[in-house]
Amino acid sequence: MNLLEPKTQFRPRATLQVTEVRGGATASSTAPFSPLEAVRLTLAGLGEAELRPVASPKAGLAFQPRALLAVTLYCYLHEIYGSEDIENALRRDVLFRELCQQEFPDARLIRRFRRQNRDPLQRALTTALQLSLPPEFPHAVVVEEARSRIGTAMFIDSMESAD
Repeated sequence: MNLLEPKTQFRPRATLQVTEVRGGATASSTAPFSPLEAVRLTLAGLGEAELRPVASPKAGLAFQPRALLAVTLYCYLHEIYGSEDIENALRRDVLFRELCQQEFPDARLIRRFRRQNRDPLQRALTTALQLSLPPEFPHAVVVEEARSRIGTAMFIDSMESAD
């Protein structure tokens, strides 16, 4: 499996014209968006100061907060939750390896990023889910789904590190 193989059953079904996305990013296409487009729009509305770095500013592209958030959101949208699963998916993804010059974050760094950026990750995942799900999903359901996905990731990681 690579990152381009979705593990989710969510597929765009309905359309809704979106002219503004939370955080100020604008879009002229219709929602629900693909997971990739939802991540792109979510990141466009995110302020740079909202994320805490977990690696040196001189580290490669894959270690920068926005890249880590993008990868984490994309994986969570595709129901890939465990940090080791995310690391393995990144290692197998040819395009990601080329883009990041064969450097990718390990599971420990992904877990640290999630811990230190839990609130921005929660908000970003909620926004990305809202953009990728049909518009009839109530906001409260989307918020709970985001919490559930982050909780699932934490549970999986706690089981992996217990081995």
